[in-house]
Amino acid sequence: MKILKRSMWGGAIAGLMIAVSGCGTSTAAQHAANGAASRAPSKPVPLSVFYAGSMTHVMEQVIRPRVDQALHVDVQGEGAGSAELAHMVTSKLANPDVFISASPAVDVNDLMGASNGNAARWYATLATDQLVIAYSPKSKEAGEFKLAAEGKVPWYKVLEMPGVRFGRTDPKLDPKGVNTILMMKLAEAYYHQPNLEKTILGSDENPAQVFPEEDLIAQLTSGQMDAVIAYKHEAMEWHVPYITLPSAINLGDPALAAEYAKVSWTPSGGGKTVKGAPILFTITVLTHAPHPEQAAAFVRYMTVGQGHQILVQDGFTPTPIRFYGDLQSVPASLKSLAEHS
Repeated sequence: MKILKRSMWGGAIAGLMIAVSGCGTSTAAQHAANGAASRAPSKPVPLSVFYAGSMTHVMEQVIRPRVDQALHVDVQGEGAGSAELAHMVTSKLANPDVFISASPAVDVNDLMGASNGNAARWYATLATDQLVIAYSPKSKEAGEFKLAAEGKVPWYKVLEMPGVRFGRTDPKLDPKGVNTILMMKLAEAYYHQPNLEKTILGSDENPAQVFPEEDLIAQLTSGQMDAVIAYKHEAMEWHVPYITLPSAINLGDPALAAEYAKVSWTPSGGGKTVKGAPILFTITVLTHAPHPEQAAAFVRYMTVGQGHQILVQDGFTPTPIRFYGDLQSVPASLKSLAEHS
């Protein structure tokens, strides 16, 4: 009996030791799991960025993958005409974090102010550019366009040739479409050709010429379009030849702002008049940005970080970073930049 009792006692202790050991193992495993979970990388913040359609290539192919890694964000971009995108914001069809425009006129007229629900309160300069005439090497008139690029024949004479297919963007949706009209008005005076605008463009929204940005690119590079009005950086991205226009009309020289302002365009059916001005891309964090901290970091990346260097390599012209609007609304992390504006 004593042996039996001793055996039962020993078995009980062994069982107890197993139970205690099991509990210790479970607790240690749980702590290890919790530690691993705390060390797991956090999910990238989804950052919605609206940008001018002309920036689609550089934003999607170059900047997006690099900024995602640099800032630990997941950029969800959308490119289209700046005025069209602004309308989506003020109509509450979208609520992006960052807005990049091809013209400060869009910021001022379509986003800022009580009439626009103060969708934006400030904007910063990003880069400048100039208009060029990009032409297709597959065009039947490629030889004539080449002569125009060399300054041997007037570019407008080539565009006036029968059968030449010429494209541009919608002035009611895209600043480049407005700038095309303003450039032609400047060209009338510069070349002493009073009917140049109507001869080449026809009506402001000539359906034979006006296409969405992405359609113009596809038609030009495929040879369906002979020539289009483009920004210089676009022609460089597309790897197509282009005609450089004089500074007096290409809207690319800030020193000629007063001369550019001598022409203007007012949308048919009403709307705010737009005066000629140097082409200037801008950037802002929208008032109701879902992720303001990451949005501000993105603005810094684009203005003084690697994003700015990428834009210059892509064909944009650098410009001093200046802030406009309500400077009190500029995010704290950007105050140091704003103070120098």
